[in-house]
Amino acid sequence: MFKSEIIEIDGVFVGVVIQSRRDGARVFRAIHEWLRPLNGQIMSSLQEARNVATGLFRRQRVGLAPVLT
Repeated sequence: MFKSEIIEIDGVFVGVVIQSRRDGARVFRAIHEWLRPLNGQIMSSLQEARNVATGLFRRQRVGLAPVLT
């Protein structure tokens, strides 16, 4: 392992990105259950990992929001 970075979205620790290859590719390790579909996915950069994780996390959050009438 060369480097690891914690991914936090809206104050919630959701996963970690690990750079273990010399080509700079990173592997996402999900901690939060909403991001389990991303577990093990190879990302080209830390920014890509943050963007993908943030999009999925926020879509999940919106899907669970109560409907106000």
